[in-house]
Amino acid sequence: MTVLQEPVQAAVWQALNHYAYLDAVFLAERLYAEVRSEEALYLLATCYYRSGKPYKAYRLLKAHSCSTPQVRFLLAKCCVELSKLAEGEQVLIGGVLNKQKSQDDIITEFGDAASFTLSLLGHIYCKTDRAAKGAECFQRSLTLNPFLWSPFQNLCHLGEKPDPDQVFRLSALQNSSVALPPPHVSPAQNPSHQ
Repeated sequence: MTVLQEPVQAAVWQALNHYAYLDAVFLAERLYAEVRSEEALYLLATCYYRSGKPYKAYRLLKAHSCSTPQVRFLLAKCCVELSKLAEGEQVLIGGVLNKQKSQDDIITEFGDAASFTLSLLGHIYCKTDRAAKGAECFQRSLTLNPFLWSPFQNLCHLGEKPDPDQVFRLSALQNSSVALPPPHVSPAQNPSHQ
């Protein structure tokens, strides 16, 4: 089945991208039954989550000790959706026995997903009456990715007054972690097509 893993994964993502959730879940379940990899586990949990079944995704991820940032972020999203806020926080930054991770640690660990991770963590902090810590996370999230609306909106709800002209500016892209696709090049401009 290893040879078929990539085409099946591509078919699952295609089904997800076209909102064909039943098809995506079916294919992902078949793939995971054949190939018990962490990648297949993440794909199946993603299918459950996107098809409106966060509890199934949560149970699946909790049953396996996967530690990639991608899996932990999805598990934390499920925890937040299921009102398991303390558990979601622990998944992202460590627990009572572990040293809690700083924002810099989160940025290093989660890479280009750090802005989303910090926004989720800010949400958890606000829901657990730690608005100042939440605001710090939202501000850092916007520094990393000036295209996010929810951290900006959450800062406004907290009474902060972020300047839209300072946040949503193209020059902020130079300091952000957003990976933009290359600009579209027409076949006539592309030297490889000549």
